[in-house]
Amino acid sequence: MKGASQGTYRSCLCVLFLIIWIRIGCVVSGADDTPASSWATAYAWVRTGENLVEAELWPLALGSYIEADRLLTKLAAAHPEFEVEMIAFRRNALQESIATTQKLLTTDEHEMMMKYLDFIETLELGESQRYADQYPAAHDTLEMARVILEEIAANKPDSFRKALATQYARLESSLTWVDSQILYRETTARRRWGGSGVDDSSDRGTTQFVTLADLPTEAGLPGPSALFPGVPLVSETESSEKDQKMASESPAVTGSPATGVMRFRMTPKTKLPPEPILSDRKME
Repeated sequence: MKGASQGTYRSCLCVLFLIIWIRIGCVVSGADDTPASSWATAYAWVRTGENLVEAELWPLALGSYIEADRLLTKLAAAHPEFEVEMIAFRRNALQESIATTQKLLTTDEHEMMMKYLDFIETLELGESQRYADQYPAAHDTLEMARVILEEIAANKPDSFRKALATQYARLESSLTWVDSQILYRETTARRRWGGSGVDDSSDRGTTQFVTLADLPTEAGLPGPSALFPGVPLVSETESSEKDQKMASESPAVTGSPATGVMRFRMTPKTKLPPEPILSDRKME
């Protein structure tokens, strides 16, 4: 029970750290240049390195420590009065962690660490472009970061990709935001210039009106089924039978062929006018 409780506690901490790390990603790289935000970003990379050490992913942990040390060095130079003791303590601890982790790396893992640093640099560049409203450029840069991260995780066990969950989450969060802004701006621009706001480059189908001139008039041309696919057609036999039925149910026609007057009896109760009386001369 104690082990299960500790496992649950660690899982909750991981989820909490994931949420905090994503939120920190929303205030870095140009969104907020205050010393506090810079410190939070650096500390997030420290925690990422510690989590990767627990997963025994030494090259990725080393890359995270190096990035954290870079950010703290930059913070100390830009704001020398900000939390001097705390930053000094953290930088000393990072130097020890970097030295210890470097000893555990092989040649191949060193190459992985360098690629992971490329991912970090590309990710932060994409986020800075995002907050500068350079959405198309940010999209391309973040997609490049995704490619680098996929190359790092290629042919690795599921546990490796799971250890990179925070990096994937931060990347996907930025990409989703950038894509939504690109779509919104394109739709707004089309509406502003009198468009429908719909991407006409996609084939969504159109309405075609068929006139009499479009119908076949010569033998060998496609019949109605080709012109109107999916529309149930009535055969000539069915049409003839329908016409005969309608003729039999039509109102009776009466009249005199001699006079050429045709009268329609709409109902049996209709009283017809008397027939004209023909003279003897006419009958002869």
